[in-house]
Amino acid sequence: MREDTGSNQVLTLPEAAKYLRVSQKTLGDMARRRKLPAKKVGREWRFNRVILERWLTGELDGNAVAARSTGLAETDANSAAETLVQYELFPTTSGFRDTAFTENRDQTLHRWVPWIAGYSASFVADVLKRTCGRRKAVVLDPFAGVGTTVVEAMKHGHDAVGFEINPYAALSCQAKTRVRDYDVDVLSERIARFGAHCRRSSTSRAAPKSTRPHLFVSRVPFFSPDVERQVLIALDFIRSEKIEWVRDLFRVAFGSVMVSVSNYSYEPSLGTREAAGKSNVETADVFGAIVRKLHEMTEDIAKFQKLLAELPSPPTATIYPESFFHATEHLAPAYVDVLITSPPYLNNYHYIRNTRPQMFWLELVHSPKDLKSMEQESFGQFWQTVRTGPIVELQPHIKVMKEAIETLRTRNAEKGPYGGPGWANYATTYFNDCDRFCQVAQRIMKPGGTAVVVIGNNILQGIEFPTDVWFAEIANQHGFETVELHEVRRKRTGTSIVNSAVRVGTVEQKVRLYETAVELRRK
Repeated sequence: MREDTGSNQVLTLPEAAKYLRVSQKTLGDMARRRKLPAKKVGREWRFNRVILERWLTGELDGNAVAARSTGLAETDANSAAETLVQYELFPTTSGFRDTAFTENRDQTLHRWVPWIAGYSASFVADVLKRTCGRRKAVVLDPFAGVGTTVVEAMKHGHDAVGFEINPYAALSCQAKTRVRDYDVDVLSERIARFGAHCRRSSTSRAAPKSTRPHLFVSRVPFFSPDVERQVLIALDFIRSEKIEWVRDLFRVAFGSVMVSVSNYSYEPSLGTREAAGKSNVETADVFGAIVRKLHEMTEDIAKFQKLLAELPSPPTATIYPESFFHATEHLAPAYVDVLITSPPYLNNYHYIRNTRPQMFWLELVHSPKDLKSMEQESFGQFWQTVRTGPIVELQPHIKVMKEAIETLRTRNAEKGPYGGPGWANYATTYFNDCDRFCQVAQRIMKPGGTAVVVIGNNILQGIEFPTDVWFAEIANQHGFETVELHEVRRKRTGTSIVNSAVRVGTVEQKVRLYETAVELRRK
């Protein structure tokens, strides 16, 4: 027999949980994951009883519920139910913009470096406007990448702090944050000098002084012979530059274009052009590509300097080229107002590998041992580094997470570290690092401060891991409260995650890969 909830058609979380005979925690998790129709009003969930009834009886498709959010009309429950069915539930409106990095390609400073692991500048701008208003704040990005959050924070007059373990990304990020100190006239003169050096050296028979990094190994020659000669001539000039900031800008420009003139490409991660069905690059205008990028950077520097000069108080920016796990060594307790970031995902994304060419050719690393240390310190680590060895013990106390990892460990067990046992160690390490992250963030954030963490769900050995929901639960255990889980991308590229032989078992039901901005508040 149904519980009598009176004449009210809109139910609170306790009322709906009582009506469905489930715990409030279970119902809250289902609402956040959009497994049933619900609407967030402020910080509270609301449920429409008529629509819940139709969902409970199977009249509403559960897959449609999972794929949509529900704008429910409190005044006309029956009308809301009809609208819900007609439109398969209303589209999600998170209040934040799409996170796709592609829109940054045309934006000042953001366009300097292509970055497949980044998110959009407009997304960061929306978060800043929503959380800071006009007050000046300290904005932190624990995984700063090439500086999207840091640049937007400066652009809006906020002080910025970033941590970045990848040396090439850190170089690019630092170059952007030091814009105020650059002399455009000096840079223009150096670009002209670089052009003359390249023209002179290209007609000379003399061998370049620079050589290819001898410990850098690739499946096919990274550069064709003609391209490599141009690259080495360019590096001769860059390495001879005495002014540090000029040298750094030239290094960023070279790193930005080097893959485009190589026999490799990002589709979506770094691989050979042949594997992507493309022919190798036998010849290319390397000098012209670098000069065009430098002119673009010069134009952006002038624009951004003008923008900063118009701010009432000049913002500061500090980038630490190391792991965020060391943040408490640099930042005082309760120092940060707003945290905006996107950590590596639980999908074996090899964060270091995609910029390995830049790191070797720019002499940011010198041997594979340097990469190994980064992989071991990186958030979640690389799958290859944790798949073997004893069972890794899970630190967060979340029952469903533990059960999922235990199930994962049994999948394809005969494959050992390449099957479920190896992936279980990897997943456990990842969630343990989520736990460490939340502990560090809790110490350095101000009470009442906001954290927005962009993260996506994942599939390992055929098992879906709702990483966004579990990350929020981990944060709740370390002094944060969940404000809302905003689905900012309803679909993301994930073919390799789903179809790869080492990742996938038998997927029992269709799983949609999505991306969520987990909004948290420091208690």
